[in-house]
Amino acid sequence: MNRSTKGMNSHRKKMLTRLFIGASIALLGTAVLANPFVLDWRVIGFGQDTGTCVGSFMSGCTSTPAGSVQGTHIGSGTFALSVTAGSDNGGPTDPSNHATNSSGGKCLPANNSSGLLGPIPGTVTAADGSTINFNTVGWLCQEAGNPSPYHYNGTYRITGGTGRFSTAVGGGSLTYTVDTGVITSNNSYMKIDGTINF
Repeated sequence: MNRSTKGMNSHRKKMLTRLFIGASIALLGTAVLANPFVLDWRVIGFGQDTGTCVGSFMSGCTSTPAGSVQGTHIGSGTFALSVTAGSDNGGPTDPSNHATNSSGGKCLPANNSSGLLGPIPGTVTAADGSTINFNTVGWLCQEAGNPSPYHYNGTYRITGGTGRFSTAVGGGSLTYTVDTGVITSNNSYMKIDGTINF
């Protein structure tokens, strides 16, 4: 092999190496863009429940906790949510048709309350006024018979928002409790634990 052939082969190898590295970077960049960067999101809140489930826990009652929150990516803010209890067997809303726990408390499926245009989203408002909207589905369960404190245990899916959260997506678990006692009547304690991308 002469010198010019060796030089051409060396030049080709360098060009192929550069091409391979360039293609790898381009593919890696595409993969990174295709997979959103997902962040941990936790919000803890305290407020009052002004819904009808507080006084009369049954199918069709609403639980509407709202109050103050602290959380990752939002700082201090507020939350508002309204869920409506359904029927656990698809039959009549007669109370005897509902699932009960061993203490006599009812458990009912629940999701966002409906509005004119569909589900009314839950909302978390950040310190800067930006909002995160979400839909939720889960179960409302009493600790014992009427009246007794009750719990919501469900999941959420972020459906967008406003401001810096206008393109937010994510999901996870959402739980809250409502204390129906005399001293702490209607106090609500809420926790969101999941993921967010914005």
